[in-house]
Amino acid sequence: MWTRPSETTSTPPRFGLIDGNTFYCSVERVFDPSLRGQPTVVMGNGDGCAIAISPEAKALGIKIGTPIFQLPKEISEQVKVRSANFALYGDLSARIVTILRDLFPRVEVYSIDENFVDVEGLKDPFATALEARERILRWVGIPCCAGLGATRTLAKAGNKMAKDRSKRVANAGALAVFHATPQNIDALAVEDVWGVGRKFTARLNAEGVKTAADLAGLPTDHVRARYGVVLARTATELRGVPCGDLELEEPDRKQLVVSRTFGRDVIDPMEALSTFTTVACEKLRSRGLAAGALWVWLDGNPFKGDTFHASRAVPFPFPTRDTAEVLRAVRFLTKSIQEQASRMGRPVPFKRGGVGLTDLVRAEERQADLFFGPDEKAERAMDVLDKINAKWGRGTVGVGTVGWHVGGARPGEKRIGSRDAQWRPTLKALSPSYTTRWSDLLRVR
Repeated sequence: MWTRPSETTSTPPRFGLIDGNTFYCSVERVFDPSLRGQPTVVMGNGDGCAIAISPEAKALGIKIGTPIFQLPKEISEQVKVRSANFALYGDLSARIVTILRDLFPRVEVYSIDENFVDVEGLKDPFATALEARERILRWVGIPCCAGLGATRTLAKAGNKMAKDRSKRVANAGALAVFHATPQNIDALAVEDVWGVGRKFTARLNAEGVKTAADLAGLPTDHVRARYGVVLARTATELRGVPCGDLELEEPDRKQLVVSRTFGRDVIDPMEALSTFTTVACEKLRSRGLAAGALWVWLDGNPFKGDTFHASRAVPFPFPTRDTAEVLRAVRFLTKSIQEQASRMGRPVPFKRGGVGLTDLVRAEERQADLFFGPDEKAERAMDVLDKINAKWGRGTVGVGTVGWHVGGARPGEKRIGSRDAQWRPTLKALSPSYTTRWSDLLRVR
């Protein structure tokens, strides 16, 4: 059927993966030690569902995506809940990256809690990975595990195996670093291999493929024919043959989307959509991109039996970076959706909405023609606006339709404006911005 990889001498590791353990929960515990050892859940989507769970919460049967309000009383009373504080998580993530760049020649920021590193040529990759883990724990307070391997997939496998074995001891130390090779991945279940997921697990299990080593032993042509080229690359990397290098620069995105569930039903969603548009355009310009098209969508409240959904899209005559131009299109599309809702004779309130910028191109590669080209004056104004907000904080200068940060993020903050201006959800368990807001700095007594 297939053969396992030969028991040859393992090649030295080329890649490492440093991963923060239950990162969001760990960040909350850095500044609130009372959470340590307690079942902890971080909520997202306007405090609607769990997006991060501690091992103690997982032991209670809580899963990612679980709506908090659906937890049985006997469980909810045991759980410590926090609202997602992405500014805080992002700041500590950046500190971890700074530490890694001091120790490794190249670092790929893969996600907010995962970083691939280049260990090729290091005198002792294992010792360096262990030093990185200890520095991060000592200087930032986040427990990490590290996986090493000749490929990125093996490094990812090593990270998973390091996590599994370090769970069994209080002070993991060197157990939190694992060098994965084709010869020692028998204990890793195939569903835990990077890129396999639920879709392929059942099919692979039916074929007798239970472990990462089993997958590595399948012929490449067989995997490609039955499961596609991506899984074929995964199997190849599990044999220790690299199919890619670190991605040191984030690839250009195909689209930028900003959407939210509103804190309450909203009749006029324009302020919310204007806020989403402003954020999307800021991200667009920060990446040196321009948008060729826009789409807007609005949903009713499914919890009240309202299944309304409508979307509209429009291309721009010339790819734009101008927030004001995009907002004009957003207003036009939003009005069209509202008119559709009125024609249906339904109550108008919306519960969720979003804005998407698509057909993205590099701003410097746009081709002007006889009739359309960049509005240089408007784009200079956007550059000035971005510089002011970068120095003094997002929202210091903006367009009027965004409002004045009403419907505050924390309970007790003053709310101003009409009912529709209060679309922002109140995050009932939001921790202070300990590292990004002067007023929230911890005081030593």
